[in-house]
Amino acid sequence: MEMRQLQTVRTGQEVAAFLRERIACGEWGVGYRLPAQRQLAIELGVGRQAVREGIAHLEAEGYLVTRRGASGGSFVVEPSTPVSVWRELLRENLPDMEELIDFRSAIEQHICSLAALRRTDSDLQAMRNAITALPEAAPSSDGFSYSAFREADGKFHAAVSAAARNGRLTEASRRARAELFLPIDNLPYEQRVEVTRQQHTAIYQAIADGDPEVAALAARAHMDETLRNLHAIIRKKEAS
Repeated sequence: MEMRQLQTVRTGQEVAAFLRERIACGEWGVGYRLPAQRQLAIELGVGRQAVREGIAHLEAEGYLVTRRGASGGSFVVEPSTPVSVWRELLRENLPDMEELIDFRSAIEQHICSLAALRRTDSDLQAMRNAITALPEAAPSSDGFSYSAFREADGKFHAAVSAAARNGRLTEASRRARAELFLPIDNLPYEQRVEVTRQQHTAIYQAIADGDPEVAALAARAHMDETLRNLHAIIRKKEAS
């Protein structure tokens, strides 16, 4: 697990935001066991009290559960915040969310363009693996896992970002994805898994073909679909 030291972090809320980002991006899926608090404090470059407070924040929000005993620890669980809360949050912050999608669209287009010029065979393999990992079950079925969808989606975008060979763009993309997934991912609307699979495949093919213009267009189409889904959620709220 790669961690960066949070030299400017002093509070538990800031630690919580950093840990929440890992969950939202799919880097830490449901069932993932966080490192021990002592280890987290060292790897993040913060005090143990800040780590304890950060974990407590995420427990209160329903992202983590802590179990005692030899096999215990802090584990990632599906967010338990009521759907009505997320919907109201989206409605109240719609202009900000639209702005965030615009920002992410610009970033992802440039990342995909660079990836088409710089990718390696191992990068392409990582993208193919992430596409294959997308759930096969329909969102309405009992076997569908939002966590598995989030993790596979995150791995695909992480692989594309890695292929671009630009750490600053990678970090910007990860933060934008985290902000988008927090209020959207666990809402009961059709995830349209097959649409995501098709769009990821289109991005992958353009990158594999070494075509930066087509890769950027495919990335823009993917972000346009995200915006349509956001508006669909808002409309559902207004109609309920």
